[in-house]
Amino acid sequence: MITSIVYLIISFLLENIMSNIFPSYLGQTSYFTTIYTIIALAIIYPYFISEKKYFLLVVIFGILFDITYTSTFMVNLVIFILIGIIIKLLNNIMNNNIFMSNIISIISIITYHILTFIILNINNYNYSFNLLLNIITHSLIMTIIYTTISYIIINHIFNKKENRGIK
Repeated sequence: MITSIVYLIISFLLENIMSNIFPSYLGQTSYFTTIYTIIALAIIYPYFISEKKYFLLVVIFGILFDITYTSTFMVNLVIFILIGIIIKLLNNIMNNNIFMSNIISIISIITYHILTFIILNINNYNYSFNLLLNIITHSLIMTIIYTTISYIIINHIFNKKENRGIK
């Protein structure tokens, strides 16, 4: 569990670090932009035996993401819970390997951006479909890179441990 929490904290902080190094502006999205915390949630799910503990982390980091990065309350919490459910469902039908982890991460990131797009447009925020496509296409590169590196490292750490699951 400690490994998962440390990895989630690193991913959470990486959101801030990468956005400062590679800033994105409305209409000009960096290729190094992605939602690192969601990727971390996708990577660690297969190592949880207890779904309660996994979803507790989803809720905690959803709230932290709301407070830290979006200054909203409950919006990203709900989105993170929905994405956690999608990650759970996809892991139930796909094997835990590097290719499937990338697919799950990509689906999770696209889902996050689509749900955010819908919520912002319902609230009359000027968020065009072209901007949504721009954000999604630019985030795919870093999503694949971060997922691949994360999968290799986390899988190696959990394979070294005798107890492969988090109870």
